[in-house]
Amino acid sequence: MRTAILALLLSSMAATACSAAGRSTPPTPEDFFRRPDRVQIFLADNDQTWDMGPARDDTTPRSGFFLLPKEGPELSSKQRRALADLWVSAKDPASYPPRKCGFNPDIAFRFWIGKTWVDAVVCFTCREIAFHDASGKPIPAAQAGFLDGFPVMQELAKQAFPEGGFNPGF
Repeated sequence: MRTAILALLLSSMAATACSAAGRSTPPTPEDFFRRPDRVQIFLADNDQTWDMGPARDDTTPRSGFFLLPKEGPELSSKQRRALADLWVSAKDPASYPPRKCGFNPDIAFRFWIGKTWVDAVVCFTCREIAFHDASGKPIPAAQAGFLDGFPVMQELAKQAFPEGGFNPGF
């Protein structure tokens, strides 16, 4: 009986393909948002070159079609935990009343696992988030989930960029 239970337990553990850090292989959006190795914060802006594309010598980091013109400090362990606690599964979406906004991004978080990342580009005006993978492709909200805690994200932005450069409040 114990052998059967042990075999069942071991086979279920193997089926989830989790690493020692409790992450799936390959990492899921939940892994990136709840268990990243590190998180960077950037100021974010719309790319005004639109369809012309960036100049060859332009090395400004990007997330999809958004610019990340200024990098802030890497988030501390405590800050990463506060951000991880905001993640809501795509199965339980958070919704906010619609606001008139053309999605003018304020900040972006880059969640790293190993050598790859997922970006969350945040607009504080309309309380929307655009998610992109490391290649810049959009990740549908139905897969990414949501970061439900705009006051926390805004406080992280104020800590990283005390001089401003983003929407100061909603």
